[in-house]
Amino acid sequence: MSLPLLPDRDCGGCVECCRYIPLDLPELAKPTGQLCHYCVDGSGCAVHAIRPQTCRVWFCLWRAVELSEDWRPDHSGVIIRPDGVERGEITLYVVRPSEFLASEDFFVTVAQWIAEGIQIALSVPGPEGFYPVRSIITDWLRPAIEEGDMADFVERLLAALDKLHEGPFQPDGVTARYAVA
Repeated sequence: MSLPLLPDRDCGGCVECCRYIPLDLPELAKPTGQLCHYCVDGSGCAVHAIRPQTCRVWFCLWRAVELSEDWRPDHSGVIIRPDGVERGEITLYVVRPSEFLASEDFFVTVAQWIAEGIQIALSVPGPEGFYPVRSIITDWLRPAIEEGDMADFVERLLAALDKLHEGPFQPDGVTARYAVA
């Protein structure tokens, strides 16, 4: 699914999707958690003009939804995955813990999404070459949100992240292949 992007918002030096999103295409395959061979860390795609169609149309929701600069994945440690939006779900793929998870901006935004009836999923990466694990946590977060208790929200969020880090992680079976020409 490709969403309309916000004008004047680009990835900049963020390459988190180039690292954490698995690809298994005829011309490009990379295991989960491995930086794409064509990606220059902190800069972007070295084959941008001829990159595969999948790379041309996949963007995190930070590029499509009015969110602060703090939400940019390389700043927040959170990739907001677009898959599931059409079903009323948002997946917060926490690729690394950061102070942002305990920020008022994060709390207020997630609370607003839940109030709008959006299901919130949390996801964490596994070891390189393994798919991430994911779980819907809306009902787990709801009591803290309804009470407006940010400390309880953060405690619940961190507990959910700890549980997810236990796995089980499934191998992605992807062998790196780079043939973009």
